[in-house]
Amino acid sequence: MIEYNNVIKRKNSSMRYLILVMIACFTNTLSGQHNIKFKINNYENDTLIVGYYLGDKQLVHDTLMAQKPGKFVMKGDSTLNKGFYLLLTIPDNKIVQFLIDEDQEFEMETDVNRLEISKFKGSLDNELFSDYVAFLSKQRPKADALRQHIDALEMGDPKRDELMKQLDDFDSQVEAEQNIIKEKHPNTLTAMLINSNTGIDFPEFEGDEKEQKMQTWQYYKQHYFDHIDLGNPSSLRTPFLDTRVKYYMKNLTANHPDSLIRSIDYLLKEMRPAEETFRFYLSTFLNEYIQSKIVGMDAVYVHLAENYYAKGDAPWLDEETTNTIVDNAMDIKPVLIGETAQDIQVYLEDGSPIKISDIDYEYLVVMFWAPDCGHCKKSMPDVVEFYEEYKDKGVKLLAICTKHKEKTKSCWEILEEKEMTGFINAADTNHRSLFKLKYNVKTTPKIFVLDPDRKILMKNIGGAQLKDVMEELFRRAKEEQGMD
Repeated sequence: MIEYNNVIKRKNSSMRYLILVMIACFTNTLSGQHNIKFKINNYENDTLIVGYYLGDKQLVHDTLMAQKPGKFVMKGDSTLNKGFYLLLTIPDNKIVQFLIDEDQEFEMETDVNRLEISKFKGSLDNELFSDYVAFLSKQRPKADALRQHIDALEMGDPKRDELMKQLDDFDSQVEAEQNIIKEKHPNTLTAMLINSNTGIDFPEFEGDEKEQKMQTWQYYKQHYFDHIDLGNPSSLRTPFLDTRVKYYMKNLTANHPDSLIRSIDYLLKEMRPAEETFRFYLSTFLNEYIQSKIVGMDAVYVHLAENYYAKGDAPWLDEETTNTIVDNAMDIKPVLIGETAQDIQVYLEDGSPIKISDIDYEYLVVMFWAPDCGHCKKSMPDVVEFYEEYKDKGVKLLAICTKHKEKTKSCWEILEEKEMTGFINAADTNHRSLFKLKYNVKTTPKIFVLDPDRKILMKNIGGAQLKDVMEELFRRAKEEQGMD
């Protein structure tokens, strides 16, 4: 099959506008109040930054000014969103994490020279988290030293087995500590963090090596989020959720629109109970596929617009913006790869009508162009070279000039100069065919490759890519004949 990896350039200004509009602010708070006191010993600066995780970013929530040296207060008549937060010292940019859960009136004390050690009063979750981090800090150097010794020994060395057993003991101690936290405090953010790092237990699979690998991969994908509650609102502001989502989409999902759509639908379904998480990722996915430069990925954008935005699942947007998203998707939908392109009637230079269905071809390249289009001028030599090489291999090229009315004559005047006389050259003086609507022609050049049934095999490619695309189509056809 043709890989969806051909680069295209989007020039639709309305879509660029939408990208800016849909970058939502996620610093909202709930009704209630918070009052958190920070004491940072040996910290001389009078400014402290409070941040939080959102997606792959660390964003600023507040800037605090010292009430006394090393003492800061963050308070307000609102309840903060739950999750992992950060303190950033100035100017050395040291970071320490703390948690926000139901307890939003607490005290935190640390030292600027030992931020990894913090004390809390009034927040059980932060006490658990701080103790757990301290425990890991003690265990990690010992485990790392053991691994270095093990790596330095030859396989089969008796000392190596002894050290491996000690390393297993360290792992067992960590696991035991984790289990205590999960069993005694299952609903804490600390337990959520521990669960997020829990591995997947695989069953025994049958079959040969290849079959077992495939079953392992499928099982891994199906159970990848077993230990992460995507519907928990707290998950959004953690350092692990976005990393997991991106890995799932990039490494566990085939880079094909149908596969991506299935994975996105699964994620959004699981996230829906967490309104803000759903909002964030629906907007993120839409933005990603509005901007995608990979041919064919507009199918994902169309799916999101049609199945979420058109159905009222983005109430945070105003009606005008929502309508623009949906209307643009409906313009694209008829010309998605795999769809049947509409038959249109255009006219040759002598005024003779010609329809796509009138042309006898194995593959038809339909190119929309304009004489004054700079990109067309740059691309045309590649198109001409391509056609000269493939015109005797069942390939036809229909070049439709987008000019109309009195400007149509400029279409014919440039043909010889650009060596386009071998193409099927046409135009539509009065635009009765509505080709701009039917083929979503908003910029030129715009190229489609059709099969004899007008199925769209490829689109939005440059002239220089035509050869590679056609060779891939020939290869596929040959394989299909071999299968027959």
